[in-house]
Amino acid sequence: MPVIGIGVDALRERLGRDLAGESLLRSLEEIGCDVEGFARLSRTRCVRCDWIEERTETEDPPARCDRCDVDHREAPETLEELEPIEVVRMELLAVRPDMFDPGGLARALRGYLEIETGLSSYAIGPVAATVRCDESIRDPESLRPFISCAILENVRLDGDSVKVLMKLQENLHWALGRNRKHASIGVYDFDTVSSEITYTTEDPDRYRFVPLGAAGTGEEHRVALRTILEEHPKGRAYRHLLERYRRYPILRDGDGRVLSMPPIINSEETKVHPRSTRLFIDVTGMGERVVTRTLNILITSLLDLLPDARAHAVRIEGASDPAGAGARDAALETPDLTPQTMRLDVARTARLIGIPLDSEAAVGLLERMRHEAKPVDDDRIEVSVAAYRNDILHERDLMEDVAIAYGYHRIEGHLLPSRTVGQPLPLETLTGSVRECMAGLGFQEVMTLVLTNDEAHDSSLGREADPRAVRIENPISREQTRIRTRLLPGLLEIFRKNLHEPLPQRIFEVGDVSLLDEEAETRASEHRLVAFGIVAPKTGFTDARAVVEAVGREFGEQLVWEPAAEPPFLEGRCARVRVGPVDVGVLGEIDPDVLGRFGLENPTVMGELSVDRLAGRPVRKRFVLQE
Repeated sequence: MPVIGIGVDALRERLGRDLAGESLLRSLEEIGCDVEGFARLSRTRCVRCDWIEERTETEDPPARCDRCDVDHREAPETLEELEPIEVVRMELLAVRPDMFDPGGLARALRGYLEIETGLSSYAIGPVAATVRCDESIRDPESLRPFISCAILENVRLDGDSVKVLMKLQENLHWALGRNRKHASIGVYDFDTVSSEITYTTEDPDRYRFVPLGAAGTGEEHRVALRTILEEHPKGRAYRHLLERYRRYPILRDGDGRVLSMPPIINSEETKVHPRSTRLFIDVTGMGERVVTRTLNILITSLLDLLPDARAHAVRIEGASDPAGAGARDAALETPDLTPQTMRLDVARTARLIGIPLDSEAAVGLLERMRHEAKPVDDDRIEVSVAAYRNDILHERDLMEDVAIAYGYHRIEGHLLPSRTVGQPLPLETLTGSVRECMAGLGFQEVMTLVLTNDEAHDSSLGREADPRAVRIENPISREQTRIRTRLLPGLLEIFRKNLHEPLPQRIFEVGDVSLLDEEAETRASEHRLVAFGIVAPKTGFTDARAVVEAVGREFGEQLVWEPAAEPPFLEGRCARVRVGPVDVGVLGEIDPDVLGRFGLENPTVMGELSVDRLAGRPVRKRFVLQE
C-alpha cells in the first residue's frame, strides 16, 4: 500500500482538539489506519508548477519535478526550499479514500472522539456552469462516457493546500480510479475558463494544446495529442488508456481553450496555483458509480479542508445513461450528495460482533462513525450513509462500523464452546501423493491458466474443438472464451516460453479441467488430472512410459497398455493406459508438426492421467452452470 504523510498541524487544526502524540496515533489505529508513526520531512517547491516535494531529511532534493518534469539540475532557480513539516505517516486505507487528506481524516476522528457526531452537512449552491457532452464520448472508438463536475468558490490556497489537493487527486486515482482506468480527476482555475464547457473527442494527430508543465502557453508550445502520449511523462505513463482509440477525449470551454485531455494531462493555461480563488473540478470515467463517488469524496474533503469555500453545482447536458446506452432525457446536476438509506438489524449485529447492544447504543455508535441513525422498531435502525462513503455496500459494512466505534480492543475474547478438527478431502490427499511422486521423479511443478480458447487449446494440437468444453457466455477477450478440458496445451505453452532455458526440461501440473456432463444434476463437472512433459535432445516413448509406471507403482496399481493414435502424439508412438477396465490416461511422443507450432526443435514426450481414476475411485467435483 502507498504511504502518505498527513501534516500534524493541519490535522489538529481541523480536529479542534490538541491531541498528544500517542493519543493521536492510538485513535488513528482504532479507526483502522495502519500508522507508521511521526516523521519530520524536508520540502521543496517547483516554481514552475507549484508542486511540493516531501522527503526525509537524509534524502537529496529531487533532480526532476514529478509533475511537470522540469530538470532542477539544469534550472536550479525552479526549485525553492520550504520549511520542514511534521507529519504522521500511514498506509492508505484503500476502502476509505474519504480519509486520504487532513480534512476527511479529521472529519472521521471528530466523530470517533465524539467531538462532532452524526451526518456531516454540505451545502451545494445553484448551477454555476454547464457542460455539454458530445455523442462521440460514447463511441466505442473514443469511449469515456461518464462525467461529473463541481465548482468551488471563495477558495483560499497556499502552498500546503495546493500540495494536499494534488496529493488527494493522485491518491483517489490510485484507490478508486485504478490508476486512472476507471476514473480520473481534473482540477482547473475557473477564472481562466468560460462557463460554457464541452466534453468531446478530437483527432489525436491534428488537435493540439499546451500540456501542463510546458515552459509557456504560446502557439509554439502546443503539442498534438498523440505526441503527448509519446513524449510527455504523464502521456508515457498512461498512454495504454487511450492509444487503442481512434479519437481522444477533450474538455474545452466556449472560447476553444482546452482544460484537459482526460485521463492523461491538464492544460497549462488552466492550471491551479496558490492565487486561484475559484476551482472547476471534473471526474471522467468508465462507470457512473465510481465517477460519482470520486467527485463526492473530493468535494466533501475540500470543503472540510477549506472551511471558507462554497460549492456550486454544474449542469451536465447529454450525460451518459447509467446503463451505458444513449443519453438522458433530462440534464443532470452534479454533485449529488444525497445520503444512501440502509437498514441495520440490531440483534444480528450484536450476535455477530459479540457485544451487548440495543437500539439506543447502536444509534450512538453509528453516529460516531458519521452516519445519521434512527430506530424503526426495537430491532431495526434506519441509517443515512454519507455520499462520500464508498465502502458501505451491505448491512455487514454498517456492522463493521458499529464494531469500530465500539472498539475492537474492548471486545472480550471467549473460547468456543465446541470445536471440530478439519481434515483434507480424499481427492486432495491423493493429489498430494501425486505431487510428491512427480517431484521425486525430478519434475518441476507449474501452474497454467484455466481459461483458454479453441485455437490455443485444440487447433494448435491438431485436434477438433472439444464438444464437451464449458464455454463462457460473455468472455472478456477472445483469448478466454472457454474452460480447459486438458492440461497438455498449457504445458506446451510453458515449453514455448522457456526456449532460452537449458535442456532437459521436466515439468508437471496437477489441476482441474471442466467437462459438460448431461448426467450430472448441474450439467457439468470438474475432474482432477496430472500431466507431465519432457523436452530433451534424446528422449522417447520409453521415458514417458517409465514415468507412468513409476506413478502406477506408487499407488499399487497394475497398468494395462494399449496402442493408440490421437493428436498431439506421433502415430505409432502413443499409448492409452488402463487400470483394469478403467481408462486412466494417454502418453507418447509429440508430433513434430505440433512441436513446430510451439517453436520446439527437440524431441518431446508427454503424458496425461486422471488422478480421480488412478487409485480406482472416481471423484467428481460438481458446479452449477448458469441457464
